Amino acid sequence: MITRRHLRTKVMQALYAQQLDPTDNLATGESWILKSSQDFYLLYITLLDLFQELHCCGYALYEKNTKKHLQENKNETNPKFFSNKALLALCDNEVLAAQSKKYKLKYWKNHEEYVRLVWDEITASTVYNDYLKIETTSLEDDQDFLVALFTKVIVPFERLGEFMEEVNISWVDDAPLANTIVRNSLKRITEPNSIITVLYKDQEDRKFSLKLFRKVALNKAELIDEIKGRTPNWDSGRIAELDFTLLLMALAELLYFPSIPVNVTINEYLEIAKEYATPKSSMFINGILDSVVKDMTKEKRIQKNIRGMQ
Repeated sequence: MITRRHLRTKVMQALYAQQLDPTDNLATGESWILKSSQDFYLLYITLLDLFQELHCCGYALYEKNTKKHLQENKNETNPKFFSNKALLALCDNEVLAAQSKKYKLKYWKNHEEYVRLVWDEITASTVYNDYLKIETTSLEDDQDFLVALFTKVIVPFERLGEFMEEVNISWVDDAPLANTIVRNSLKRITEPNSIITVLYKDQEDRKFSLKLFRKVALNKAELIDEIKGRTPNWDSGRIAELDFTLLLMALAELLYFPSIPVNVTINEYLEIAKEYATPKSSMFINGILDSVVKDMTKEKRIQKNIRGMQ
């Protein structure tokens, strides 16, 4: 499922875009956040769907090569992969099939060349070759093989990133978390009804991203006032746009989200800054937030409930 940190990055991107184009309204930003979050889910389903496409691609080559007198690639005439119990369970998963049908996912059908490229990368890998040497395997062994194949061969394959860029540029940012969730799903193949995860942990998470976006957009002037005077010769032009956006978001959480602990808010934005902003951004943001929290605490302006104090 999508994490709160990833939702924060979606909000950051929407606010950053709004900052660059002030004509964007709230509805535009909210629609983008919801669509971008759903796109993340579509990437997750698409990556799981890749295994079925690989099965089809590989099996077609297997049938073609077994009819030849001189076989070009022994790996493509070895049927072991196609009888992998975990792979067959994934291909037969009704929930995955239903989600693919619901969202009319045809990315692999429209980009079959990438499926073949991934298949060629697999058959050339040590992970695949070592698996072929094992005479008998259990469901758990087959499951471990799929996890290793995805982690060590598919994810690092550069052309997969090229595919993502071609289909949806936002998938490049989504890929690390989506890859982690796919790995977790592959580890649950022995539980057919638990393989496919949902987009949001609950409705509260879905509302969180929209509320955060609105709180920053609608209270921007007040939030900017909280920053003024905390840096020498402060003005909006002296702070990098992305740092500025992250500061406003962190302040909004401190003031308007009583259930989120102060330390969680600060840590989340420092980590996001390390990943998306400049090398010095996290130190700068930490300094500002530390000053703000001290003053707000003295003035008793940070109101956190019991959960938010933990």
